[in-house]
Amino acid sequence: MKIHVIHTGPLRVNSLIVPIEKNKCFVVDPAACKITGDENLILDYLKAHKLECEGIVLTHSHFDHITGIAPLKAAFPSAKIALHESELSELNGSGAPGPMNNSVLRFFGAPELVDVVGAQPAADTLLRDGMTVFGWKVLHTPGHTPGSICLYKADAADDGRGILISGDTLFDYGGYGRTDMYGGDELEIQKSLARLQREIPAGTLVYPGHDNFGFMM
Repeated sequence: MKIHVIHTGPLRVNSLIVPIEKNKCFVVDPAACKITGDENLILDYLKAHKLECEGIVLTHSHFDHITGIAPLKAAFPSAKIALHESELSELNGSGAPGPMNNSVLRFFGAPELVDVVGAQPAADTLLRDGMTVFGWKVLHTPGHTPGSICLYKADAADDGRGILISGDTLFDYGGYGRTDMYGGDELEIQKSLARLQREIPAGTLVYPGHDNFGFMM
């Protein structure tokens, strides 16, 4: 399995295009948007490779991970938007950011993104710990946000190793997501990191929310 990574959006998120079968895929954390001038990057890749997007899966709902949902959903109306049930209020289709993103946007001093974040459509598939989505196991890993998740699939890599899509729980190589913003909890993320260390086999390839990817647990 070859996951394609595109760095998109205001904080250069690892937006992931994950194969399902034949010409089907799902997209994790689409962040490409007009305000950062990369609105069409993900769509152009899908078009060039003749891929159909079956779903949009969010590792969490911070603004930098969701700004590209609307154009992707417009191009693929049947694609279901999935996120953890505890963050439904952040992606509710109301036209305004949810309480967490309101706080986080103020934290970053990014009022220009309020309308972009508020324009994203509502989630229509709610995820819980232990579910599977497109064959990947959902691991609820709160701490960076209340509804942060990871996705895990054993034997997903071409060499037979497993792959962990960690969002900002494992933020990048050697680092984990910050917990000092609204919705963050240091104790919870330490529990989540301990869970990953306990449950995810050594040698698993990690695709985090930012920066380098494909490193081993």
